[in-house]
Amino acid sequence: MRTIYILPGPLSRTAKGTPEVERRGLFLRDFAAPDNEVDIRDVPYGPASIESAYEEYISVAPTAALMLEAEEEGYDAAILGCFGDPGLDAMREVCTRMLVVGPAEASCYGSLMLGDHLGIITVTSSVVRPIRDLVGRLGIASKLAGIAVVETPVLELYDRERSLERAVAAGQGLIEHHGANVLTLGCMTMAFLDLGVELQERLGVPVLNPVRAALGTAEGLVRSGVHHSKLAYPRPPKLAATDGSTIADLLLT
Repeated sequence: MRTIYILPGPLSRTAKGTPEVERRGLFLRDFAAPDNEVDIRDVPYGPASIESAYEEYISVAPTAALMLEAEEEGYDAAILGCFGDPGLDAMREVCTRMLVVGPAEASCYGSLMLGDHLGIITVTSSVVRPIRDLVGRLGIASKLAGIAVVETPVLELYDRERSLERAVAAGQGLIEHHGANVLTLGCMTMAFLDLGVELQERLGVPVLNPVRAALGTAEGLVRSGVHHSKLAYPRPPKLAATDGSTIADLLLT
């Protein structure tokens, strides 16, 4: 089995650079099943981090292009590396064989196997509405206890102790004031800091890490021998035509 984790932003071009991409790759491989060969790749251009609906949207085109490259290279599954699952349905439309897993979808559905009132801990208030909209699209709005923020931009999360303490405070608020009985981290950078285990110990409720949830979901679906329904995610008509059109041909320049 081959899985690729695709970052919808050019992380290697930020201050953390290629070493952070490589660190995340090691994190993924440490958790992956022995028969799962996991790679990681970031897009060549786009927002440095995704903290708004607008940044989600502008990340979709380069990410879709990279998804198609991965499918052509023979990967069995791809993980869309942002908790907002930006353009997840579009990725499933353009890919015909490769599974595409969204971390938010995987961790939200997984959380509701462990509790019935979900709290999401995320980065800034600017992503609360997009995450709430996403929860609505998943059909689980009635199960959402609330969304709490650590009010820290994505690129400033790397002070792990500070981020952990803020996440603990956010999680306590969701439990004590909103009735959450299961939590998920609502940011992939927070997830790659591996805060979930310590949060779970300190807060006393299950805390899903969306990296682990997405990777486990990808492995399970591939082993089940299933693919996305093309009735649900039909290939874009211009790409489905027999004239050899590519994703680049969808744009008039």
